[in-house]
Amino acid sequence: MVQKDILGSIGNRLQYALFREAQYILEQGVASIEDIDKAVCYSIGRRLSVTGPFMTADMGGLDVFDSISAYLFPDLSNHNKSFSKMKNLIDEGNYGQKTGKGFYEWSQQQSKKMNKEREQQLIYWLKRDLEEEKEQK
Repeated sequence: MVQKDILGSIGNRLQYALFREAQYILEQGVASIEDIDKAVCYSIGRRLSVTGPFMTADMGGLDVFDSISAYLFPDLSNHNKSFSKMKNLIDEGNYGQKTGKGFYEWSQQQSKKMNKEREQQLIYWLKRDLEEEKEQK
């Protein structure tokens, strides 16, 4: 339940904080687009589907999270607009899936495949959440 109206609401704000840091990591040359996406999909994406950020911190130890936050937060991006790699794609008319090119190349076959895969995963988790909710009653 949202207790106070904020710009972007909760989910979008968290998603865009992650997206900003992903762009920053890319701009710094730390990893490729594909490897950044894999790091999210195969690590925090799976973890956060079970425990949100606060439960994750509790489970890892607030003392540990505080210690890591103290040295890592100052190094995180506080950029207040999109980075140059994304701006260059936009300037070239490459808007992602809808134009066939963005950070990735999007053939019709790739678009259908990824849209179907995402939809199937979301439906799977929705059904699982509903079953779990039913069992708890």
